[in-house]
Amino acid sequence: QKMSYGSIDGSGFGSRNPFGGPSRQGYQPLATQIDPSELQELFQETSANVFRINSNVTSLERSLRSLGTSNDTQELQDGLHATQQETNKTITTSTKAIKQLSEVVRGSSRVCQERLQLDRLKNQLSDAIQRYGAVQKKIAEKSKALLPTGQRSTKQVS
Repeated sequence: QKMSYGSIDGSGFGSRNPFGGPSRQGYQPLATQIDPSELQELFQETSANVFRINSNVTSLERSLRSLGTSNDTQELQDGLHATQQETNKTITTSTKAIKQLSEVVRGSSRVCQERLQLDRLKNQLSDAIQRYGAVQKKIAEKSKALLPTGQRSTKQVS
């Protein structure tokens, strides 16, 4: 399944403060009233998620090489499936976090450093998602090719 990257810019976020804190005087009452340490935490968490996605891709690539060999076990299949599910969840979480960060940084009067940090993170996430999509496609193709001939298109009648 293909994910759309257009939604990463945070445009779907409301302009009210989603963090529940009171808006301080002299600031726009946007989603900017997030504690700087909370903001950095969100950056670090998302960065760690991007790392996790890339690690999972590396692990999936290793498993892919074992498909159809003597190392192709039920355990390998289960591991592949579990890793794919975990990666899907991590991608969803990371995409939401990027939206949240975009909203905060966009409405912020703070330094451009955070904008640069956000852009870098967006690019890293986007690259990781593309790598994941590519390996997923290869796994699906190889798994399909390994099915006994009768099971590929039509169910075999016993």
